[in-house]
Amino acid sequence: MRLAVFSVAMAAVLAGAGCSSPVDRAEIGASRLDGDFARFINWFGGEYDNHEQVWQQRTDGLEGDALHEHIHHIFMPVQAPAIGEYTYFVKQYTDGDYEKVYRQRLYHFSKNTQENAIQLTIYSFHDAQRYRYIDREPQLARELTAAALYAVPGCEVYWQYNGRHFDGHMKEQACHFHSPRLNKTLYITDKLRLTDTEIWIADKAFDAGGNKIFGRDTPHKNRKVRYFTGWMGLQRRRIDAAADEKDWIFMQQFSIHNEGQIVPIIDAEGGKTGYSIQLARLTYQNTRQPILKLGLIEDASGKTLSYIWSEVGSKRLGMNLRWMQAGLTAVEP
Repeated sequence: MRLAVFSVAMAAVLAGAGCSSPVDRAEIGASRLDGDFARFINWFGGEYDNHEQVWQQRTDGLEGDALHEHIHHIFMPVQAPAIGEYTYFVKQYTDGDYEKVYRQRLYHFSKNTQENAIQLTIYSFHDAQRYRYIDREPQLARELTAAALYAVPGCEVYWQYNGRHFDGHMKEQACHFHSPRLNKTLYITDKLRLTDTEIWIADKAFDAGGNKIFGRDTPHKNRKVRYFTGWMGLQRRRIDAAADEKDWIFMQQFSIHNEGQIVPIIDAEGGKTGYSIQLARLTYQNTRQPILKLGLIEDASGKTLSYIWSEVGSKRLGMNLRWMQAGLTAVEP
């Protein structure tokens, strides 16, 4: 009899140990969301570029609309008291041209316990031109007022961590607005992925009839850039046959990132020499080994005259062609 009583009591204890109350589950969920939020903020900020994706598509012979657009993304944390903590200035431009901006926003991240997700609220500027260069003048974000911004209800993005990366999505048919240019209502969908080194973006727009207005089935695969500072020199005789062989054109303390950025070699007056350097992380198909490539480009033809390569994590790179020299040092994040 005593044994039976003991067994029943022990079973009750074990059953209770395996259960948790609604309050306990809420606390566990909140704690997990706190950890996910810290991880997300640690990963998100920086600059991203899909240069290798576009380079590979061109290497494969794709042309025209089959090519993904070459996009560069700036996600810069800013102080914007009108919005709150965890706010980022967003600038996105095409073709590696800083002035070819196609979108600029303010992103604000918060913890949404009801959705058990990290919520991204997207703010647009009423006067986009006025705030175009917040990345260079961050005090403009501090001076922002709520009246200078607007957000479209339903266009929030919800991020959840799956143990490997964050998945982001909009609620189905929640994000929609009227396009005066097209004179129709557009429905936006957005699917994203974030890791510590990449962000994938697949946004699409449909009309009320389900016809796709823009967007791709395959996402833009953008990698976080690494910046280098450097110097480079060019023997002036290369562009002026009458110049003394000891006369060199030097550039000091320029900046370049490793996702295909091209920097022209210019003289002291800002005149172009006809040569540029490019730094790019690439994966050649015959080896499948990613490398960091530093190349010298002839501007007129667009051809790479010479290059050196190194491991992708290299912190210093150099090139010496006698008539042209360059040295790069990685900027620690």
